[in-house]
Amino acid sequence: MLKKYFSFSFILLLLMAAASCSRKGLPVEKQTFSSANGKYDAAPPAAGVSSALSQIAQSVYKLNVIAFYKSYAFYPEEKMTLPAFRKKIATEKIYASSIASKSVLGTASVIGSNEQQTLFLTCAHVVHFPDTVINYFPDHPGVISSISIKVKQKNYVAGLEYPEAVLLAADTVNDIALLKARHTPNEKMQAIPFKPGNTNELNWGTFVYVMGFPKGQKMVESGIVSKPEKPNSPFFLINAVFNRGISGGPVFALRDGSNGFEWVGMVKSSPATDIFYLEPAINNKNQYNPAAPYHGILHINKKKMINYGITFSVSIEEIVKFVEEKKADLKKQGVDIQTVFDQIP
Repeated sequence: MLKKYFSFSFILLLLMAAASCSRKGLPVEKQTFSSANGKYDAAPPAAGVSSALSQIAQSVYKLNVIAFYKSYAFYPEEKMTLPAFRKKIATEKIYASSIASKSVLGTASVIGSNEQQTLFLTCAHVVHFPDTVINYFPDHPGVISSISIKVKQKNYVAGLEYPEAVLLAADTVNDIALLKARHTPNEKMQAIPFKPGNTNELNWGTFVYVMGFPKGQKMVESGIVSKPEKPNSPFFLINAVFNRGISGGPVFALRDGSNGFEWVGMVKSSPATDIFYLEPAINNKNQYNPAAPYHGILHINKKKMINYGITFSVSIEEIVKFVEEKKADLKKQGVDIQTVFDQIP
């Protein structure tokens, strides 16, 4: 009985080994990432994108914007109001004033140039600083705690010999802005090399590339599209990771592989959550001693925490429409530059 058991077990093992060996010879189905169907691709191409991305990188610049404000602060018992401040009565009641600066980092894309000037596209919120910022005491309605007035603003396109740029036009609703900057004959300004696409053809899962300067570093990112519910919407969603500095970065979809890059939009924003925190009133870090209790003045400050993975983008159609509408105004400002959108049939 035992001998028969061992014989049966030996035969079973031989059959299993034979079956295992036969599986090794089975053909493996080749995976394909995209097919030539005339639609935007839903997956990255297997190869061939480095050359196209290198061309895009030559058209994308880091944009630094800094605004200077003169600030005035008041005690609550002074009951400073806006009418009183406008009448300049405030000059006798100010107990503290200072000059402060606010800066923003963004991305600007070249959309056209001539012998001396370059036209850049970016987001309006990157270059738009309010002229006046007023803070009120929370327990004293209408009573001003501080007021800041913008003194000047500077826009710099990093990498240019003459980096200062001038704001020409802005649409704060759709978050689009145009700037101009001078360049030398030795600086070869390359406009975005790919034609505008059609955001109405974007679909759930369409694969896209984004080029910009998150945290000041030139980077390429990828993501997928969430199709807007309404056709001809000025915005669409992608899941590319958003960081400060990438606002204004161009978005590209691929139609039938790496040779089909099309410009479909511009990254604009990501939702954020307000976080409030206490901060000591210390201008010099040397005044702070971590080993000793702090008994000085505390300020309540606020910062925004980005909700990563939800990125809003402006459609290319909205961008083209804005540029076309501003052509006459640009000529009045001495800017007569052919853009990449002028070649659209």
